[in-house]
Amino acid sequence: MRVGNQDVLLPTTMVGNYPNPRWYDGQAFATVPKGEFIFDAVSREAFEDAIGAIVHDQESAGLDVICDGKVYGGDSPYGTILYYYLERMKGYRLSGPPIGLPIYSTLYSPTCVGEIEREHPFHLAQLRAVRKATDRPVKVSYTGLGVIAAATNNLYYKDTKEVALGLAKAFNEDFKELGDNGCDIIQLDEFVWPYGMGDWEIEALNAAVSGVDCQFWVHTCWGNYSGTPAYYPDETNTEFGAFVLDKRASDAPAPERAQAIFPHVLDADIHALNYEVGRTGPDDLKPLFDNNWNKPFVAGVIDVKSTITETADEVADRIRQVLEYVPAERLGLSTDCGLINLPRMIAQPKLRALVDGAAIVRAELEK
Repeated sequence: MRVGNQDVLLPTTMVGNYPNPRWYDGQAFATVPKGEFIFDAVSREAFEDAIGAIVHDQESAGLDVICDGKVYGGDSPYGTILYYYLERMKGYRLSGPPIGLPIYSTLYSPTCVGEIEREHPFHLAQLRAVRKATDRPVKVSYTGLGVIAAATNNLYYKDTKEVALGLAKAFNEDFKELGDNGCDIIQLDEFVWPYGMGDWEIEALNAAVSGVDCQFWVHTCWGNYSGTPAYYPDETNTEFGAFVLDKRASDAPAPERAQAIFPHVLDADIHALNYEVGRTGPDDLKPLFDNNWNKPFVAGVIDVKSTITETADEVADRIRQVLEYVPAERLGLSTDCGLINLPRMIAQPKLRALVDGAAIVRAELEK
């Protein structure tokens, strides 16, 4: 699989969120400023040290592609991955009703009150900190355009599609800045695509990535808020108003969440698609085969919702299952989702299990 400017057999990486060092969270300096660390040397040093520690965990595990870990600052990872961007753009007011999306309704829906424009860089500081800490290929993760557009309380544009295209223009500016500064891979985390895709998601994505000198991967997320699966609202459950999307028999057919992104995603100008396999099993891979997916696929083979660390042999078995659907030359390997809900003392060994399992299968392929 092509990673940056080299071909790597079964390249390994993690999806995105990684547990911050505990000394960093909850401190006054655990805040990324809008713009640059110009006057606050303490915050900059702490920020770079935190990312350096996360990079060290990945390098010591042996990952081929190093991630930024989504160090945005603050103590609410699922809030910051949304509000962080809006604080750096014009056109939004950071208040509104609860988000009208399953499981994310505990967060408020930011309100669009004017034309969307990028005002401050989104992830240049993260890229520079990771580049300072490693010479391996670097991947920086962004919250997906579909997520932000769907979560927006829109009082300005005609419809959600126009919101998404406004966001696409702002993100395109940021993507170009990262590409010009040596980012190898940009990953978009889309956790609303499995609920069904309309007529604007791919158009907005393609507008955002246009003209950017960088690889683009999309992580389609099955849900990891507070360590739980995603769910659909269910009117039959009056107590909680929802049922768990993943509650199905092990021999059940491929679920609707994987089918929902096809055939739309076939038109996406991306280099790789990624979603989990480790916890849910290989059924979700059937839509890849059925829809003739011919681009690289990065399979999540580490269960981030379990505190039990897989053995290398268990990971190797999962990889072999994926190879029944995706050829080795087009396959990458990752964690199922972000590791943010796990203690760091468990997250790091899981990265090692990923690398060791990949090594077993590589050796088999190279015979």
